[in-house]
Amino acid sequence: METSIAPKAQKLSFTKSIISIAALEAAITIGWLAYEKYQPQLLLKFSFVEFAGLLLVAQGILGAIFHPISGKWADKAFRERGSKFSVIISGAAFAAVIFVAVSVALNTNPASPLKWILPVLVILWLAAMATFHSPAISLIENFTPVHKFPQVAAILTMVFGLIYTIEPFLIQILNTLGLTITFILGGVLVISAAYAIKTVSITPPTEEDKKIMAKEELAMDSKKDLFLTGFFVGLFKMMMLFFVPAVWVKHKFFGATEKVFFSDPDYLQSAMLMFSALLAIPVSKIVEKQGSYKSLIWGCIIAFAIILPALFIKGQTFSIIMLLLMGLVYSLLSVASLPYILNRAKTGQTGYSIGLYYGGTALATAVILLILLNMGISVN
Repeated sequence: METSIAPKAQKLSFTKSIISIAALEAAITIGWLAYEKYQPQLLLKFSFVEFAGLLLVAQGILGAIFHPISGKWADKAFRERGSKFSVIISGAAFAAVIFVAVSVALNTNPASPLKWILPVLVILWLAAMATFHSPAISLIENFTPVHKFPQVAAILTMVFGLIYTIEPFLIQILNTLGLTITFILGGVLVISAAYAIKTVSITPPTEEDKKIMAKEELAMDSKKDLFLTGFFVGLFKMMMLFFVPAVWVKHKFFGATEKVFFSDPDYLQSAMLMFSALLAIPVSKIVEKQGSYKSLIWGCIIAFAIILPALFIKGQTFSIIMLLLMGLVYSLLSVASLPYILNRAKTGQTGYSIGLYYGGTALATAVILLILLNMGISVN
């Protein structure tokens, strides 16, 4: 029987546990990066360009459905067997198989009727990636004292931001490897990272942690819906990450003859995420002091206040200031959201709570990307 709570189980240190979770987050991020960059090529090669919007809708719906469901499965597995690993490794294995299947399908003749298996595989891959993400992140509660939740969130924010910061370099490597090898390696990376978290263990809450939990609970309305929270926070984050940079480039906010950095939304996104990653640790100190609820509210208010002027006021200096400010707010929302969810979660429902939040975020991401697609703006 699997168990992460047995007295004789060997416990990992906090640092090693964080490294394991961060490695999985990195694998998931790289997988999404590969998907985002190669999806347009796949659709073009197999004459599926008209299905781009449908895949975005599928991405949002599948994320909204499978994140909460998988989180619930993981919570049930933990109650029954003392471990969420069976759900995590099953989802990761499924994603890895789909990765490899896509690599095989890429060698199909574009004129062959078998090409129709590709969009089906892509949809299955989207579902598989959502299946193990929420259960894996929910393990943070198992080894992290409550007062360290913001620090852990900061580390995951740094991992996400740094990977996208070096995105151009990663894409060059992936282009060198080719589509087939990239998807095979993606499968190996995901399954390896998922297996690495098997031994993540529990650190019981201290008296200080219990006081922090009580303070957080008093500050929050328990009737608020985590799915809607994820959706609206996701909207703000995706507006800053995708929508604003894409509009800047389309409407030449920096002028037609500016440097390449200003003529490609990918570079603008990378710059924003780099700044977000650099600020993650200092921001976590703010979240620790102010509480995750207040930090999340203020993050949403500031995001709303800067998005509109950022969309309409042209000027290189102003836009650079807005880019840096959006990086700060993006970091604040990212760091505050995880402690907020974990402190809101009822006992034994951490996976489900995180799944609801991620489900809302997935839907918000699809909405923003679909809007951009209908505006004739590609973010890939």
